Amino acid sequence: MRNLVSAVFVFLLGASQSASAGEAWTLDSQIDGKGKTCSLSRMDQGRPFSITLAFLPPTTDQGVIRLSFNEPKLMQDAKKALATLEFSNGASESHRVEVAPSGTIQIPIVALEVDDVLQTFSESQRLTVATRFGSTSFSLEGFAKRIPALRDCAGG
Repeated sequence: MRNLVSAVFVFLLGASQSASAGEAWTLDSQIDGKGKTCSLSRMDQGRPFSITLAFLPPTTDQGVIRLSFNEPKLMQDAKKALATLEFSNGASESHRVEVAPSGTIQIPIVALEVDDVLQTFSESQRLTVATRFGSTSFSLEGFAKRIPALRDCAGG
């Protein structure tokens, strides 16, 4: 009986850790004066995190992929900072950091080949964003499965 109780406890602990590591990705779209943008968003360890895609008209291979999240320690002097994106697949690249009027950190990635950038995301389980003020990580678990829906939504 004690072994059964221990097994159930271990199972429940593992299940709760999986759920807290990252919730399901939610697809959303918005149309403004610049065109249509679509995003996949989720809560990652209690923090909102989103990846937005907007194609540059009239193409379906060039666009802007924008990361958005809240991380107070990275907000210091963020308008002048560069962020290094380190993917768990070994890829690394640098982009400038912006602060949105809402106070969220945004990192735009201008892509001549959107599929190449999305491939890097899909091959990774984790993304670490580092600036000179610190770093933070986000789970990309499940993102690869949602890429076709993101592309379809954005018109690609």
